[in-house]
Amino acid sequence: MKYKRQNKIINIISTKEIQTQEMLLEELLNEGFRVTQATVSRDIKELGLIKIPVQGNIYKYAVADANRLESEKHISMFSDAVVSIDFALHTVVVKTFPGMAPAVAASVDSAMKTEILGSVAGDDTVLIIAENGEKARVVAQKLDKIFRLR
Repeated sequence: MKYKRQNKIINIISTKEIQTQEMLLEELLNEGFRVTQATVSRDIKELGLIKIPVQGNIYKYAVADANRLESEKHISMFSDAVVSIDFALHTVVVKTFPGMAPAVAASVDSAMKTEILGSVAGDDTVLIIAENGEKARVVAQKLDKIFRLR
């Protein structure tokens, strides 16, 4: 449930201007998540969310553009969600438990933004596009290590 809730938080702040924890709590409640303000506060800390300026004195929550080590730590938080990683040609396919692919994709995008062209997430599958087959192999190996699959 925690992973689904944190995935929903990432989705919410990516699509809406969430300025306060109360606004985020309200959105989560509207999505069917029964949570308290304390839980939302812990999730914000665990996800490493920051506030960025939107206009004037208005700030909204966003995913931090952290350094690589911090990003890999964020990815490893989802290690229990990843079932397998394979690659072919210039693509890497990450299989997850249902509902976890968007959160895993967001973490991979953040941590590997210079190593991949992008990713697409379904419910339980992430498709990662690399420039070529060799880069796809390297990305798959790094993800295997980060997610501790081998």
